[in-house]
Amino acid sequence: MQMHLCQIAPELQKAEKAAQERKSGAMMAEGIPCSHEDTIKFLQDTRVELEEKLNELEILSVQATCMTYDMVTLRTDPSVVESMIRLNEAYLSCKESLAKDYNEMLTKPNEN
Repeated sequence: MQMHLCQIAPELQKAEKAAQERKSGAMMAEGIPCSHEDTIKFLQDTRVELEEKLNELEILSVQATCMTYDMVTLRTDPSVVESMIRLNEAYLSCKESLAKDYNEMLTKPNEN
């Protein structure tokens, strides 16, 4: 049986709400009316959670966009790959040279 997203969403919300209630230890029976303050607090908490999720989604979206851009750039312009390889080789060469100079400096006797 295939379920539509609109049918699945309420079930997921119920499961998530039940999990959160179990975590907090505050089980509220269905059908018990909430006070106005409880409703306002619930809406504020929901807004904060939605803002946090939206921020996380924005960060993931930016990361995915950057990855896509990099992949398209690398696949469409082979010279970029060659430049990156040369840059990496130059970096490794400099790193090796610095490590060598540092080791020489450590083993060289002080001339004070």
